[in-house]
Amino acid sequence: PDCLHINPEGCNFCQKCGSKLRLVERYYAKSILGQGGFGRTFLAVDDFKPSKPPCVIKQFLPQAQGTATLEKAAQLFDQEAQRLELLGKHSQIPELLAYFTADNRQYLIQEFIEGDTLQQELDNQGAFSENQISSLLKDLLPVLYFVHKHKVIHRDIKPENIIRRASDNKLVLVDFGASKQVQRTSMSVTGTVIGSAAYCAPEQAMGKPQYGSDLYSLGVTCLYLLTQASPSDLYDPLEAQWVWREHLNGNHVSDKLGEILDRLVETVFKKRYQSVAEVWAHLRRYYGKQTNPTNPQPVIQETVKQTPNTTPPAVPQKFKFDIV
Repeated sequence: PDCLHINPEGCNFCQKCGSKLRLVERYYAKSILGQGGFGRTFLAVDDFKPSKPPCVIKQFLPQAQGTATLEKAAQLFDQEAQRLELLGKHSQIPELLAYFTADNRQYLIQEFIEGDTLQQELDNQGAFSENQISSLLKDLLPVLYFVHKHKVIHRDIKPENIIRRASDNKLVLVDFGASKQVQRTSMSVTGTVIGSAAYCAPEQAMGKPQYGSDLYSLGVTCLYLLTQASPSDLYDPLEAQWVWREHLNGNHVSDKLGEILDRLVETVFKKRYQSVAEVWAHLRRYYGKQTNPTNPQPVIQETVKQTPNTTPPAVPQKFKFDIV
């Protein structure tokens, strides 16, 4: 954990510091994927399985000072593990493989998702088209519904936290380190401000995240992908309005999609979409099959990982999802 020396393949001990290279004699870190204020993320392999599949090691390694700050960080890391175990049942959320303490440090082992983030796609391919944005919404809304159904607010939806899985081109929502478990008594209680400022809803910036805060972040993500302009440039604080249409640079966006995006990023909470189901109702009306008059509710079909001897929780009939 304190030495980042690169060792040749096949070594059991670090040639520089002498430490064991396998975490709990099983997980072998290959390279660093990222590092933040509270930990490092490594690409690793699981030596306990014959195929030695890739996995991700998340190491709690706080840089912050102060007992209260460290305790809060440790609590968030522990909560992330609990949420991943719960939410990882969805096929488009990484599965939690293990969570433990080794040498007085916390670690969690997570499913590795091979593919590019939407930020990488934007850098490589340029601005997204309307069809790409509508497909993005169709793909992610069922995932977000699943998250909210389990009373979790992600709080950090942005292009870097959405990966297009190489195996099937499905979008995978990652990094639940900032997510918050919602308690009935805490929805209006001011809490810790967590999330990326550029994508953060006003109420979340004041420490009061709601389910609609994730919808706001998703909307800002779409605007950024359409324009390639920083979210801070897409909003005019003097006029208190979004000016994203001025940054399209010839990229056509229909009034129908524009209406959806405008309501997703509505700064006044009560004017914004209040649920995933509301967004899907409009998306289905504009891009999908016509809603059945006898069943006007949007229908969201969740895809849950199938495991032996495990029956996924039942999904309410009114939320079955029929994607076109």
